[in-house]
Amino acid sequence: MILLEGLGKCEHCGRVLSIEGMPGESIDAVWSCPTCKKELTHKSFGYERVMGQLERVKWVNKNKRWTRKRPTSDFFLDGSLVVLNLPRSLPHY
Repeated sequence: MILLEGLGKCEHCGRVLSIEGMPGESIDAVWSCPTCKKELTHKSFGYERVMGQLERVKWVNKNKRWTRKRPTSDFFLDGSLVVLNLPRSLPHY
């Protein structure tokens, strides 16, 4: 299982990526695509600058394509990997 919010596509070769597979040893870590080895930026995870601020504007859908409409339900990727679409904000107790 992976979270929709952590799903992206390499901006260079188009491979579907998960933030969960990236190194987390430091906040300044450089992430590279496992396939093409090129450095990833915010674009690979669907973020663009909107009025000077980074904003999520694209998501990967069940067909492994970018969509500007955030999927509204969980889905399978490659037939077996479950992509969970949790609410953007969880309730606070």
